[in-house]
Amino acid sequence: MKNIKNNKSWKLPLMIFTLAAILLSFNSCSEEFLEEPTDTSGVSTNIIFANADNVQTFVNGILANYKGQYRTVDVGGIYAMYYARAVKGNDLIQAFSWYTFDYGHENREPNFRRTNFTWDFNYENVNMANTLIDGVNNSTGLSDDEKALFIAKGKFFRGLHLFELLLEFCPNYNNNRDLVRIPLYTAGASLETAQGNPPVPMSQVYNQVLQDLEDAVAGLPDERIGKSFINKAVAQAVLTRVLAVTQDDWSRMSTLARAAYGGTAASAVQSSNWGNGFSDMTDQEWLWALFQNGSDETNFFWGHAAPMMDHLTLSYSATYWDPDFVSEFSATDVRNLFFDIYGVSATEPWREFVSTKYAFTFASDIPLIRKSEMVLFDAEAQYHMGNIPEAQNLLFALQSARDPNAVASGNTGQDLLDEILLERKKEFYGEFGPHWFDAKRYNLPIERNDIHRISIDIPANDNRFFLKIPEDEIDLNPGYAGFNNE
Repeated sequence: MKNIKNNKSWKLPLMIFTLAAILLSFNSCSEEFLEEPTDTSGVSTNIIFANADNVQTFVNGILANYKGQYRTVDVGGIYAMYYARAVKGNDLIQAFSWYTFDYGHENREPNFRRTNFTWDFNYENVNMANTLIDGVNNSTGLSDDEKALFIAKGKFFRGLHLFELLLEFCPNYNNNRDLVRIPLYTAGASLETAQGNPPVPMSQVYNQVLQDLEDAVAGLPDERIGKSFINKAVAQAVLTRVLAVTQDDWSRMSTLARAAYGGTAASAVQSSNWGNGFSDMTDQEWLWALFQNGSDETNFFWGHAAPMMDHLTLSYSATYWDPDFVSEFSATDVRNLFFDIYGVSATEPWREFVSTKYAFTFASDIPLIRKSEMVLFDAEAQYHMGNIPEAQNLLFALQSARDPNAVASGNTGQDLLDEILLERKKEFYGEFGPHWFDAKRYNLPIERNDIHRISIDIPANDNRFFLKIPEDEIDLNPGYAGFNNE
C-alpha cells in the first residue's frame, strides 16, 4: 500500500493541466454552476482569460481538484492530506486499511505514494495559481476590478499550497528558518519552459506565503457564491494558521482569527452538526467546506473522514479511538460520540471505541475550516500576549457550547496552553490533524500508550514530522544535486 512508485509520465511542479480540459471538466464547485463555454475547440489562454466567466471557471477547476480522485483512496484531494495528518496523532487508532502507514509514521520515503501525491498535488495547485495570476495580468478583456479580484484568488491558492508544502516537507520553521528544503515558484511553468527551480530557505517561502495571504485578505470580498468557494474570511483563517506556525505576531493572529469567526465567540461556536452526522456545510459554524451532492459532485468512498470513521454504514470502518482520549470527554459533552459496538475490548483493546461523529453518505460535505478553530486560535494568541482572562473566556465559550455542564478550569500558565491544545484535539478529532500540527509547531513529542495498534513514540523534532523530497524531484531537478534527503 505504501511503496508504489509514481509512474506518471509528467513531472510536477513542471507540468500544467491542459487548460481546455479545465474549462470542460471543472465547471462547478458547489450548488451553483457557471455556464460551460460554447466554443471549446482549440481553447487557448487568450480565450480562458478573455472574460470573467471563463476565468471563474478556471478557478472552479482548482477548487474541484480539492476533492479529486487520483490513484487510490488515500491520495485523493486535500481531504486525504488532512486525514493523513489526523492519523499521526495519539487520539486515533487506524486499522490495517487505508492510511495505516501514515498511522505508523513510516509513509515518508521518497518513492512512496504519500510523498509523491503530497508534492504533486500542492505544486500542481501552485502552478495553477501562478497560471491564473499570469493570465489575468496579461488579459485585455478584464476590467481592473476583475483583475484585482482574480489576482487575489490566485495569491490565496498559491499561499495556501506553499504553506501546505512547508508543513509537509519541512521541519519546525522556528528551529532553523534558513533551512533549505523546497523550491519556490511564483510564475507559471510548463514542461517546455521550466527547468526546475532550486530549493530555497524556508524563510523565503514563508515570506511569500505571508505576502500572498495578506494580499488575498486585502483583495477578496466578504461575499461568495457558497461555502465551497473562498472569500476574505477564508483567507483570514488560513493566514491565522500560518501565524500559529511562525509564532511571531500574536496580535495579528488574534485580529485575523476574530475577523474570520465574526468577533463574538459565543455565537460563532454554535453548531447543530454534532450528533447529526457532521455532514452539513450550511451549519453557520462551518467556514469553508467541500460540497457534495451524492451524484455529480462527490468523491464516493474516497478517503475523507466519513467513510473511514463510520462503523454503522457500509464503508471502510477503519478508525477507532484511544480510550485515554475518550476519557477526556464528559458524559454530557455533545462531542462524546464514542461507543463500544464490537465487544472486543478484552481481546483487541484498540478496537474498543468507535465514533458516530461522521455519518457517511455520498452527499456528506467535508469540513476544511470551522469557526471554532479560529476561536481557539484567538484564545491561544491571547494567552501568549498575557491576556489570561480573555484567553480563559474564549476557551470556555467553546467548552460551554459543547457541554451544558462545563465548568471553567481557571487554569493559567502552561496548564492553560495545554488545555487549549487539548480542546483543539477534542473539537477537531478526525478532521485535519490538530495533534500532529500542534506537536510540530511547539516542538512536542507524539506519545502513544500500549493500547494502540502501532504503539510508537515520535520524539520532538523527529524527522518523521516531515516527508522526504520525492525521488523524481531529486533525480530531475539539478538544484537538488548533493541534497541530503533525510
